[in-house]
Amino acid sequence: MLKKESAPATEDQEPIPRKVKKVYTIRDVIKQRYQTLVNEEIPFKSNEPEYLGSYQKAVTTVLNKMSKKDLEEAEKIVELWNEKGGPSDLQLK
Repeated sequence: MLKKESAPATEDQEPIPRKVKKVYTIRDVIKQRYQTLVNEEIPFKSNEPEYLGSYQKAVTTVLNKMSKKDLEEAEKIVELWNEKGGPSDLQLK
């Protein structure tokens, strides 16, 4: 079965990107809003290979240290992002 190819964009038209459905979580909010706290938890520089391996652990540590009020605020942001879409810089990732 052949896949239907989309028509190539002409000079007048810009290609229309496909809509990608993304479900955001509280971890996405932490990565976006609390980046400095996450980086403080990582004992390595961003150019070291160990940095990537410790990133998720740092996000979890920040999540566990958050106050109840901060967690409630983050949950509201998650709901908003899931309803209306996340920030444009986050969508590009």
